Amino acid sequence: MLTVHEIADIAAGADVRVSAAARAGIEQHYELANKIAERTPVYGRSTGVGANRESAARADSEAHGMNLLRSHAVDAGPALGADVTRAVLAVRLNQLLHPGSGIDPVLIDGLERMLAGNSLPELRQYGGIGTADLPALAGVALALAGERPTSGESFTPIGPIRADSALPFMSSSAPTLGGAALAVSRLEQLIDASLAAFGLSAFASSANPAAFSPQAAVAVAMPTASANAERLAGLLGDASWESARIQDPFAFRAFLPAISVLSCATTRLREAVETLVSRSRENPGFDLEREVAVHHGAFFESWLAHELDATGIALAQTAPLMLARLRFMNDDSFSGQPRFLAPHGGGASGTMVVEYLAASAMGEVHAAAAPASTHSAVLSCGVEEDATFAPTALGQLLRALDAYGVMLSAEILVAVRALRLSGKAAGRLSPGVAELFDVAQRLPAAFEDRDLRGDVEIAQQLIPEFARVLRGAQRETVGQGLG
Repeated sequence: MLTVHEIADIAAGADVRVSAAARAGIEQHYELANKIAERTPVYGRSTGVGANRESAARADSEAHGMNLLRSHAVDAGPALGADVTRAVLAVRLNQLLHPGSGIDPVLIDGLERMLAGNSLPELRQYGGIGTADLPALAGVALALAGERPTSGESFTPIGPIRADSALPFMSSSAPTLGGAALAVSRLEQLIDASLAAFGLSAFASSANPAAFSPQAAVAVAMPTASANAERLAGLLGDASWESARIQDPFAFRAFLPAISVLSCATTRLREAVETLVSRSRENPGFDLEREVAVHHGAFFESWLAHELDATGIALAQTAPLMLARLRFMNDDSFSGQPRFLAPHGGGASGTMVVEYLAASAMGEVHAAAAPASTHSAVLSCGVEEDATFAPTALGQLLRALDAYGVMLSAEILVAVRALRLSGKAAGRLSPGVAELFDVAQRLPAAFEDRDLRGDVEIAQQLIPEFARVLRGAQRETVGQGLG
């Protein structure tokens, strides 16, 4: 099974090689699928597609295959980045290496060479509706055939693609799955960094740690709650403080349930993506045991669309609590520190407008949480009367992740400033918290009113480092337990 982290590595440039045994298996499957197709009608091979499913295909297999690809390769909008395109190619290659499509192995060779040489086709954002990403994959096929250009090193085309492979190659949601894999990898980093930033906010605010302790996690009862509480405990370690309140606001007291909903949703999304990228799901597929072509609707991406939507909603549930923590740290009546963390007084605004920045980003997180999978469409003369809009759900989640990253950078900035002002950073710190402060030294220490745009940008750059520190503190705790 190909994991989201392996897909992310390939997207970043990791090498890909198809084993001789895997290719030989696909070649054998191709030959057997062609024999089945000789004695039974097969959608897309011997017929047209969509509303043309009752029409006999042209006798010229090469002409029929290429015409299918040309007619379907209609995408538009911004071009996808090279990393996303590599993820798309990796997902499609991995799917095709699981027998079932009956595809010509020469297309597998072509995909492998595209990735090896970083010779990438241009894929654009719009075209898929969650019933296989036909336009983008038709465009990949035209690049494989030599009718569209590729980037990077010179790519030797595989030549025309026949009807036995044209529709099978397009019959996948690889672009949405590839993008979703990268989103999951990014989400996991944001969750880790959110736990680390929350630890600093709780420390700065003298929040009651009972609310996010391993004992509280038992009451929260969600599958990831105990792990999240243990990770926070591993980070905070012996960085003890006297609680300022018996009951904190929800910003602190409800953090563990909210982040655990998000981590549960992310886990489910990862499981969906990793399952779907490692299955043959082409319509029709070939059952070699029964020697039949299986026509189905597995390409209707309801599972993926649902998990993408659910993850966006879970992300939106965490956002108001994050904004509230900024507000409390800026409120002198709650924090006991100068209002807006501006010690010089005189009406100084300090980090006041950082709240506004976070609220602006939260608006985007909430707007992107509207479920896309409840939409529908009727297409192709009414033959295809619904759609999952999984690509739209992915696009919304990606927008939300961008905005959530801004909110997280605001919490890092304010929490670090609050701790510097409080003097707590000079006290007894756990190794994890001490390392976070070391990482945070890149943030300017000046407290006078000034342009904070650069500070926010630095805080955004610290997100991967905060995630790394949390993971390291977790590993250290596990290692100590084993000892």
